[in-house]
This record gives sequence, structure tokens and C-alpha cells, in this order.
Amino acid sequence: MKPRPIEITPELVCGAAQAVADGFFDNEIWVWMLRRDRQRRRLLPRHYRAMIRHVYVPRGGAWTTEDTAGAALWFPPGTLEMSRRERFAELISLLPGGIDCFPRASRWEELISKHHPREPHWYLQTLAVEPASQRRGIGTALIEPGLERADADGVGSYLETQRRDNIPYYERFGFELTDEISLHDSPPL
Repeated sequence: MKPRPIEITPELVCGAAQAVADGFFDNEIWVWMLRRDRQRRRLLPRHYRAMIRHVYVPRGGAWTTEDTAGAALWFPPGTLEMSRRERFAELISLLPGGIDCFPRASRWEELISKHHPREPHWYLQTLAVEPASQRRGIGTALIEPGLERADADGVGSYLETQRRDNIPYYERFGFELTDEISLHDSPPL
């Protein structure tokens, strides 16, 4: 049976956040920012719970599956700028154990911001599936609602990926490689 994407509701936040945390546990950027395994294991679920609850759900850009095996987290056009309250929720989600990542995270965010498209678009900030459920069509199902919304709005879509192996996957949906960027000490994006 084909996985069916559903909007994340309050009762699905914890499961979706855990799936993203598990799917991104070995993500190169998270490993670069939060260098210790136990640090990522503890902070990533909390971080994604806060971000889903306070940022993505209110914007109408958060999808999961009924079994919360993954999540797609999008910024709709014109919603990329976070409020002070949202920034505070993001910051608190990484304290105290992630305080050592703040200098790297700040530099990383500045790099991303400089290269982000300026025209209206749907921004796929996160697409992750828990490792045990990967390669079952869940990611494909989860990406579709955001792409459909972009098409309905008549705008493009944008994402970044840390893995070259992901490029052919995203090309299947019409994405094109536009650039490769990195900091002097970070993985490429």
C-alpha cells in the first residue's frame, strides 16, 4: 500500500520529530554541528519537536504519515523569516547540551541565507524518514504535498542536500543542481 501523507497535528508531532531525528542522526551537517553521538541523540528529537510545533505546523508546511515514519517540513513562500518567539523556541531546544554548536550554526545559517533564492518559492527545509522505513516510498509521498502547493501557487521549490547521492532522487521531482557551497571547515552542501 502506498504511504499517504497527512498534515502533522499536535498528537503526531512527537512521532514525526523522532522519525526526523533518527533519519538525520548521521546527517553530515548535524554531525559537524553536534559532534557527539549522545548529544545528537538527546537534542535532535527535542529540536525537531520544537520546530515542528512552533514553526512548520503554524505555517501549514508539515506532513508525516499515519505511522509517523518520516516528515517533510516546508517553508511556504514569504514565511522563511522566523519571529523572535520562534527563534527562542529553536534556541531553547538546543540548550544546554548544544551550546557548543552555536558558533558553527550561526556561520552555517549565514552561508545558507546568502545563497537562498530571492524569488517566491516553497522551501523544503527537511525531508527525512526513519532508517527502518527508508526505500518504501515514504519520502516520495511526503514531498508531494509541498510540490503540489508550489504548483498551485505557480512558484518553484528549493532545497539543500548534504549528500551527492540524494541529487538523482531530487531530480526525479524536477529539482536541478544549482550550486555547491560550504564553509572552510564544513561538509559541502
